[in-house]
Amino acid sequence: MLPERPRIEPLPAGQHGVKVTSFEKSCVDSHWHFHPEVELVWIEKGQGVLHAGRALFPYQAGQMVLAGANLPHAYGSHPGQRTGARWRVLHFRPSVWGEAFWQLPENHRIQKLITSAGRGFVFTGEVVSVCADLLRRMETRRPGNMPLALVLELLERLALEKGRYCLNPEPVSGGEAPDGDPRLGRILAWLDERAGDAELTQAEVARWIKMSPQSFCRFFRRVAGRTFHHHLNELRVARACASLLGTEKPVGEIAFEAGFNNLSNFNRRFREITGRAPREYREAGGGVRE
Repeated sequence: MLPERPRIEPLPAGQHGVKVTSFEKSCVDSHWHFHPEVELVWIEKGQGVLHAGRALFPYQAGQMVLAGANLPHAYGSHPGQRTGARWRVLHFRPSVWGEAFWQLPENHRIQKLITSAGRGFVFTGEVVSVCADLLRRMETRRPGNMPLALVLELLERLALEKGRYCLNPEPVSGGEAPDGDPRLGRILAWLDERAGDAELTQAEVARWIKMSPQSFCRFFRRVAGRTFHHHLNELRVARACASLLGTEKPVGEIAFEAGFNNLSNFNRRFREITGRAPREYREAGGGVRE
């Protein structure tokens, strides 16, 4: 559930530039926020929907998500998916190392990755296994495990990975649209709770936020960068993706739980957004587009 606007949350002082933290809860959870640190999240266990900038993405175990500095983001899940989660988070602030450091020729690939990470990236496959081991070594801080050197090795591996999925076409900052109007945060939070209702309409949301349907239509497109119906379909499909991978429920049941009132509409919207049919997505184990 997203609050009114992303909350800025800088790390406490004295983190020495690198911080790795492990979490284990019923689900991967974080409120709508942003921070000046670059963040890498390794999902060891759990599933749900990631909001990052303007994007909605069904996260699952075995993925890594790279969020650039000040990219607004939040992790959530449907109540039925809160069956246990475990994840590790790396935070670091590139500016602490100095501009001259990042201008070195050998750091060009990493610097380019960090700059473009304001769009948000998802990684899967072998690179996740390799980088997960580096995160474990950073967290233990045993003799010989130098966090700064390990961060550079990790970032170099991610920079060389060609199969990453880009969440936003352009970088998104917490201080810029779509987060400048507090009404958008309230609407997104409300939709998170009501998306499974197949009877939900744009007119109903407009009444709730005390706007005319025409004004609401223009407002939502301006501040969210997409139409209301496109956002709602993406949210419902993202939830369906998580259910397809995390449960053995029939496709029809998942479609209705996600908020679609007929199977043909669900199949059409699902293919439009993911490029696959629901059964193909499930059989392939999800994954992301390269």
